[in-house]
Amino acid sequence: MSRIRKLPPFEQTMGATLLVAKEAVLAPMRPKLREYDITEPQWRVLRVINDRGAADATGLAEVGLLHAPSVTRILKDLETRKLIVRQPDPNDRRRSVVVLTEEGREVVKDISRQVLRVMREHSARFGAQRLERLADELRALSAVIKGVE
Repeated sequence: MSRIRKLPPFEQTMGATLLVAKEAVLAPMRPKLREYDITEPQWRVLRVINDRGAADATGLAEVGLLHAPSVTRILKDLETRKLIVRQPDPNDRRRSVVVLTEEGREVVKDISRQVLRVMREHSARFGAQRLERLADELRALSAVIKGVE
């Protein structure tokens, strides 16, 4: 049985490096999410709605980097918890959009304070300019890989 010798050890790959970085960035935020019993995908949906206002499921999936069936389940849960409410789309009454409820806005506001604190710590420790350059480079890498330059 031959082994592929050209690949670096897994822990030295770009994929592993990105996963380690993602975990390092998100780990300090998880306790606040757990406090509200919010999963990371749910948080992404709440953030997108908060940032963009009323949104449909397709838009939430695209911007939140989630699969459509996952968004459907997330929306059901968030609606049951009264964090979001569905409304008819003003441009197309056959569709619905979701918006944050007052309780949903309060949850986002509270969690956002923790996220901002953590982001400031990351920025202070790594350097604001370095962090921005890294983000720019990662966006550029993503665009090249997707073929969208």
